[in-house]
Amino acid sequence: MDKILEALSKGIEKSGIGRKRVCLVTDILYDPEVLETLKIDLFHTSRGRTIPFATGMKLANPKLKPVVIMGDMATLGGNHFVHACRRNMDLLVICANHFVYRRVEGESASGDYDTVSYSPYLLFENPLNIPHIARSCGSVYTARWTALHTDELTRSISHGLKKKGLSVIDVISPPAELLDFYYRHSEIRNGEDTIHTGIEEEKKIIVGEFLERERPTFIESYNRQLEEVLGDQFVKIEV
Repeated sequence: MDKILEALSKGIEKSGIGRKRVCLVTDILYDPEVLETLKIDLFHTSRGRTIPFATGMKLANPKLKPVVIMGDMATLGGNHFVHACRRNMDLLVICANHFVYRRVEGESASGDYDTVSYSPYLLFENPLNIPHIARSCGSVYTARWTALHTDELTRSISHGLKKKGLSVIDVISPPAELLDFYYRHSEIRNGEDTIHTGIEEEKKIIVGEFLERERPTFIESYNRQLEEVLGDQFVKIEV
């Protein structure tokens, strides 16, 4: 099983919230047949549309905890990511950071420092600093691990499942032959200011838990605001 999916499965068990409350939303990053091994409800959406789909799912059934796995460093669907953080939707977002569009053979995602068939002269764009974007836009929990930090990733997933609000975990998950390289070239710095967590060439990748805070969720803000305006006429969304 993929390292991220393995950590997700263990994280669900560790969280104790139950598999019936968890629903996974992905795009073409994974084949549905692979995801079925998790034994949870699964929705496969079009590329870059995972977060709006999960948002609608949460509003339709607030008792669910949607988990989004999005790839390619949030380059596709990035605007949805920003607004989910701003609204503090009660979701767990896992960014599977492959440095290459996994299902579009040979096409670089932003920030790939190696050559692929579509960019034989190296890509000169810088990677997105996912933890910093998440923190700046309003997420309540932000972390980053490589796919080989299995215990740490499992704990972060478990924590994100239990925490109210938008939790974001950036997972460095290159092809299997490069996993050990990225693991050895990472450095754990829990609590690091996310302004310093950008991925830069020839520098160690900073991993760890960077942010833990409390904010009202979208549904909590919605209930409070409309109750003030409508009074007894308003019917709350029950979570």
